[in-house]
Amino acid sequence: MKRARISQTLLAALLASAAAGAAPAADTRGGAAPVALSGVYSVTFTVNAGSTLAPGAIILCKAKAVPNAPTLENLKLEAVPVMSGLATLSGSRVTGYWANCTVQIPFSWAANNAQSGAQGGAVLSYEIDVVSGAVSGPGAVAVPVSRQEGIGVAYPAPGGTASLSFNVRF
Repeated sequence: MKRARISQTLLAALLASAAAGAAPAADTRGGAAPVALSGVYSVTFTVNAGSTLAPGAIILCKAKAVPNAPTLENLKLEAVPVMSGLATLSGSRVTGYWANCTVQIPFSWAANNAQSGAQGGAVLSYEIDVVSGAVSGPGAVAVPVSRQEGIGVAYPAPGGTASLSFNVRF
């Protein structure tokens, strides 16, 4: 009888703590509710390959952006897609071979910190690849030639576009 009473008490305590854990917690870092943010990052890469590649080579530009938030907050996000764009090298051996590649990164997320700059904004990562073989299909091989991560960028105006440019040389 005494064991049954203890078991019932423990069960009630476990249920109460589980219910409390399932309830959303209030933001205790200032009381601000998450802010809905959306817009587009338009990222243009000017790729200068010098004379290392022949004209007509295909360049694959890939980029992604995530909120500039503590890692645990970003774990709550859905998978962030990597957006990409293609460009073809042009130019000559004298002037060097170059390509312009633009990647559009639409985003929509809730963030606890909506201010621009180092305390808010997003973190951008990109990779530039040279594609050998066919552009699509089983023969295509993308070889990474340049990569950068952790670039802090400010949010665009709500629903707007932030244009970013990077010069990449290899």
